Amino acid sequence: MIYPRGEVVHKNLLTAYTDLSALVATLKSEGFNGTLEIEFPENRGILLLGSGEIIDGEAKVGAEAKRVAGQEAVQALLSLSNQKNGVLSFYRLSPERVAIVAKNLRNEMVFKGLSTDFTRLEGLLLKLREEKHNGFIEVLTKGNQPMGVLFVEEGEPAEMYTLPESGPSVFGRKSIPIFVESVTKQGAIFNVYRSREKVSKKEKEKEEVVVTTGGTGDLKELIPIFQDVLSRVEKWVDGVSQRGTFLRAFNRARMEKSGEYFFLDPFSGEFDYRDGTVRLTGETSEKDFARGILECLRASLPHLEKEFPKNRMLPLKLRAEIESSLEVHKEAMKRFGIDTTFY
Repeated sequence: MIYPRGEVVHKNLLTAYTDLSALVATLKSEGFNGTLEIEFPENRGILLLGSGEIIDGEAKVGAEAKRVAGQEAVQALLSLSNQKNGVLSFYRLSPERVAIVAKNLRNEMVFKGLSTDFTRLEGLLLKLREEKHNGFIEVLTKGNQPMGVLFVEEGEPAEMYTLPESGPSVFGRKSIPIFVESVTKQGAIFNVYRSREKVSKKEKEKEEVVVTTGGTGDLKELIPIFQDVLSRVEKWVDGVSQRGTFLRAFNRARMEKSGEYFFLDPFSGEFDYRDGTVRLTGETSEKDFARGILECLRASLPHLEKEFPKNRMLPLKLRAEIESSLEVHKEAMKRFGIDTTFY
């Protein structure tokens, strides 16, 4: 998440001269409300404090910058207290605003790097309203500088904060329409997160396949095949990285290919792959459906390869896994005239 910055209390304190454990103890004794940002060469994150108590945290740890939240993040950050090569900054926020951030720390990223070149913010908000989405949208400039965070509850914009070039973050619902208009004019990048509560409910439906309109018998037979392929590849990718890695890359590929295969447009509402389940509610031919999914898998590879910069063998193993997953269904797809050659 792009963290809000409240009123600066102290900034860029060096841990060579400031003891992290002692600082946390002092903030507790003072009943501090706000954020404590912690940055070391290979570990960084944030602690959220309410009435002096650490109520939550988020961190990126290790050379791979693995994202962790909750008590795991808190322990990871506090364990750095004996290291002398870090920087500490803390900012005062109201208890209500600390609670807003804490509520959303465990949200899961579902779309990364959506650009206003292809996606209108108004259209995105309309889609989230239809889905009764709970979560938030990070908004960045096209140069990847943070602009703000818009929180969504049951599909409706509920709160937001913007990050001015100087001074504390600005909170307020009333500024949402102005912000949307400004973002639309100047262009931006969006990262979309959703509540894990929604994820857990949908996990119960993993085996469900839904085709509500437009599907012929052949298409209904193809959907379980590609559901199996996608879930196999997702399980492999997330197993060697972290949950959500495959879905982010696949969704980004969907955006890139949606001009050729309209049903893939994330905001058309015609196709969805999530939690191991394919859902199709739009009309498309069997061959276009198969080609679109295969093209998305190909387009996902460059994005996934960036996730494994230090292990050159993983991209090769990933390609082999995709080919293996397709080979399982080769004969079935041959009946539909679909070429499963991946390269």
